[in-house]
Amino acid sequence: MATLDDLEARVAALEASHADYRAVLAAVNALGANQREHALGLARVESEVTTVKTDVAAIKTDVAALKIEFVDFRQETRATFRSVDEQLTEIKDLIVDRRNGSPT
Repeated sequence: MATLDDLEARVAALEASHADYRAVLAAVNALGANQREHALGLARVESEVTTVKTDVAAIKTDVAALKIEFVDFRQETRATFRSVDEQLTEIKDLIVDRRNGSPT
């Protein structure tokens, strides 16, 4: 049969291991809470990255459209300048012909 001292020692050991178990459980709970916070933060970052990717895609589309519009504008401007040059040449020819006495 176990003596009273043995039983007290066993009870003390059980209480100590129970305290250790509670400390481990508290640490695990704290770690779980920390992990949940990190998971939520990561989810927010992933959402923001998705938003940025969407915005970048939209900007690329807008830039491509602007490039097309710029090319069209440049072609129209060149055509307009060519037309103005032709008209100025015609006016110059008319003036030169008038000065030389050639009726048109």
